[in-house]
Amino acid sequence: MRVAAGNSDTGTNPTIVLVHGSGHTARVWGDVQSQLRHRSVAVDLPGRADRVADIADVTLDAAAASLASDVDTATNGTLVLVGHSVGGVVLPALAARLGARVSHLVFIAGLSARDGETVMRTVRPDAEADLAVRLAAMRAQFTGCMLDPDPSVTGMRAVDAKTAAPLDSLNYMEQVVSWDGVPVSLPRTFVRCLHDRIQPRALQTALIENCGATDVIDLESGHTPAVAVPDQLAAILDRVAMNREIIGG
Repeated sequence: MRVAAGNSDTGTNPTIVLVHGSGHTARVWGDVQSQLRHRSVAVDLPGRADRVADIADVTLDAAAASLASDVDTATNGTLVLVGHSVGGVVLPALAARLGARVSHLVFIAGLSARDGETVMRTVRPDAEADLAVRLAAMRAQFTGCMLDPDPSVTGMRAVDAKTAAPLDSLNYMEQVVSWDGVPVSLPRTFVRCLHDRIQPRALQTALIENCGATDVIDLESGHTPAVAVPDQLAAILDRVAMNREIIGG
């Protein structure tokens, strides 16, 4: 978990909570956090760092519970939740756990599903059965594996980012998403990466509809703007957080 106090943080502004995507850890947000004006917390999904779990077998509920605990420990007050790619799948369950503290959801090339559906139904509806079989085989092969485990972790095997990425993606995309506990009125923004080779425009449109985003911000970037254009992404997130302050205050 990475905690950073923004340049204009006064203790009353929203905290920006950053959830990474597949094959990454909280460290991917480092350059963004260094340029944010708001306080931020970058959290690790289970199955990496010191969050011990089989990376290919983490449930959405377990992920949301782990992240919510970290957020509660590190923050007070209003929150803007940000999910990149597969991190977006976790945002509804995380928002439900954090309740009224959440003022806005931001999906950065964020995967999402309608209530009661899986992301796979949107991304690869033609291959759901085949990919479920593949995931079962991967779970068996990579039992006891983590990405970049902390030196204090014992009894787990390390996998590299290239191996971890499909494990993360398939695991979360195959799970049914629930929006229970997330107010329909909760503002949602989708950051659309215009040079994203992973998400064609038609898929982006479907994901925007799935998450109920009413605000779409285009960014000249590939799939991972936290690495490609951290300054521009930080400016977008600060603007979203500032708007929430104006609306709420």
